[in-house]
Amino acid sequence: MKKKGFIILCGVLILGLCGCGKKEEPESAEAVVEFKEITPEESEPVIIRDEQPKTDEEETQEETTTTEPEEIIPWVDRMAGEQEVSYTVEAAVYEEGIVKVTYPQLTGMQNEEIQSKLNEGIKQAVLQGSTQEGLSAYELKYETASMGAGVASFVLRGYVNYEGSAYPVNEIKTLNLNLLTGENLRLKDYADVATVVSSLETAQGYEMASEKIGKEDFSAFLNNGYVTDYAMTMLDYDVDFKNLSLIPTGYSCIRDNHLVLFVEAEHSMGDYVEIVFNAEL
Repeated sequence: MKKKGFIILCGVLILGLCGCGKKEEPESAEAVVEFKEITPEESEPVIIRDEQPKTDEEETQEETTTTEPEEIIPWVDRMAGEQEVSYTVEAAVYEEGIVKVTYPQLTGMQNEEIQSKLNEGIKQAVLQGSTQEGLSAYELKYETASMGAGVASFVLRGYVNYEGSAYPVNEIKTLNLNLLTGENLRLKDYADVATVVSSLETAQGYEMASEKIGKEDFSAFLNNGYVTDYAMTMLDYDVDFKNLSLIPTGYSCIRDNHLVLFVEAEHSMGDYVEIVFNAEL
């Protein structure tokens, strides 16, 4: 009996040892879940970082970039101060014989006395020289350079023809009207003549508006004896309503808050040269 029990025990042990050595079967491929099924390809990882405090320099730069530039008030408006003048401009035509001139006239001004004074001065100035002997044609048309609250600036372009002349001469005139006083402003009244003279002498600080001549050629023309005294010439620029018999040595106007000069020149250059100064008034 003891022998039989011993045999059974040995059999159980052998079976146990065989069971422990058996390898497990691998799981089915269908049970394997790939990462892409859990996280779609189009998904982007979310990265969370602690926000670093801005330095004083970064804050200063940010404030600088958001600051709006200071608005520049045009000189033709600054001239008015607190006395802004309301007005409109209408075209008037003078036509008699060989003379045909279209010129500006002011309307709607509260001060009718100043308005009348300006309009009469304009008419006399634009017709100056139209009655000289030997003329066969005299024509001018105006364009508005500036309409400010204190100053209005106009340019008149055209031509004059003389009997027996082979070609007409280009004509230029300007008007810079002080709407507060009824007078015409001359170059010396509103510009720094010394700066203008220096710019012309050094050929700096201005650009050419005329297409018939380059800056270098224009500078050479001026500095080769055509203008012997810049200062004296500039002082006699523009019409003087108080002395209309005075013949200006040149003309000026204000356009887009810049000084514009019309300098007398040779016929091959267009009879006058138009230059625009870079600095704002």
